[in-house]
Amino acid sequence: MLHLVEPWVVYGIPSKGMVEDLIKRRGHGKIDGKRVPLSDNTIIEQALGDETGIICVEDLVHELYTVGDGFSKASAFLWPFRLAAPKSGFQKRNLNDKDGVEDYGDKGEEMDEY
Repeated sequence: MLHLVEPWVVYGIPSKGMVEDLIKRRGHGKIDGKRVPLSDNTIIEQALGDETGIICVEDLVHELYTVGDGFSKASAFLWPFRLAAPKSGFQKRNLNDKDGVEDYGDKGEEMDEY
């Protein structure tokens, strides 16, 4: 499926630091079907602590990044991220190529640098 959209998107493997940054800045959880910001570790502890032992953001990041035993419950607890284009420091670029190098597709481990 990714091959169909590859000329228009960039994807890859994020680092643990990037996952943690996304969850801390944009993370929301599902509690009783409502979107609740992860502003406090008690929200995570009340929702996931008894079943999985996840009691803080760092535990949640570790579980998601390593795909541990409680991964399915942790990922079901998270609300999908709402992402937007940066407001500054972003130049519109054609994705065809930049200096002869493809600027789209799978970046693998280099995703953080992009």
